[in-house]
Amino acid sequence: MQVSPVARVGASRSPTAARPPSPGAPGPARSSAPGLPPTGPRCFGYTADGAELVEGEAAEVKDCFHALLAGATLSGMAADLNGRGILDRNGKPWSHNTIRGVLLNERYAGLRQYRGELHPGKWPVIVDEATWRATSRGPGRRWLLSGIARCGVCDDGTTVTSGSRGGPKGTRGLTTPLYRCRKTKHLARGTEPIDFTVEEYVIRRLSRPDAVDLLVDETAPRTEELRAKAVALRSRIRSLTDEFADDDDADAAEFKAATRRIKARLANVEAQMAHLQRARILVDIVTAEDPAKAWKDLTLDRQCAVVETLATVTLLPGRPGRAPFDPRSVRIEPLQGMG
Repeated sequence: MQVSPVARVGASRSPTAARPPSPGAPGPARSSAPGLPPTGPRCFGYTADGAELVEGEAAEVKDCFHALLAGATLSGMAADLNGRGILDRNGKPWSHNTIRGVLLNERYAGLRQYRGELHPGKWPVIVDEATWRATSRGPGRRWLLSGIARCGVCDDGTTVTSGSRGGPKGTRGLTTPLYRCRKTKHLARGTEPIDFTVEEYVIRRLSRPDAVDLLVDETAPRTEELRAKAVALRSRIRSLTDEFADDDDADAAEFKAATRRIKARLANVEAQMAHLQRARILVDIVTAEDPAKAWKDLTLDRQCAVVETLATVTLLPGRPGRAPFDPRSVRIEPLQGMG
């Protein structure tokens, strides 16, 4: 599996991202209280006091998060901003490192580190916490469910982390990758069969004929009316295809022109129904001719975002000894509206 650009370069921060002071650092009382915006240099996207958004900058920050989940590179994002004449908070061109600093900054998700823990902040958020976490995985991330799957022994929302253990005696240097409960040692499961089980679930779900409905925002106005139009347009495309296949004298150019017009209308209808965040994450697989190939072509962090969008995954203890892997020990529960 691939490793995202943010994960590859590690969790170090750049000067452009606002850095909360360490718990013991001197400074105004406001800067050391959880929930309040950190003091210090202005954070791109916020006013100097950190209490309000700078709308144009905030929109660019949000686009960077979504672009990374869609497979963009840090250097590519920097080049795009610079090409449009958008400078960082210091009035300088963007770079790989300054984009990385933005994507690793928990402040954009309304969070702040205080005494080693994250606390909710009292300022406007630019992206939700799930989006921030999906783009800020730790360095060297290689496994699909680290920080996502839950420990079924704790059963309280505690997530698992990835690690390894040594191989059998006499196999120096060989290790077995594991998912472990991040609290205690009561859960340790091999990563590969678990990842395979979850990948099978994702591909199966996104290959279904109704997968396109996952992109729909059910709260959007006129959703039912638009859904009916989409169904009718898809039906017309199928009918045209069948007629073309059965008519030896059909004009291929006329067929292509007609289907192109209908597909354009369908795309417009689907755009009006789309749930923007889900669509950005799922559209490449849902609309692909081969969803399995589309899944494998995604970056690892994009795959993680897909899993978090579709379901909650809980790992239960495996069978003792050398018993074969039991897929039932991986509990996959679709999120609301994702089943």
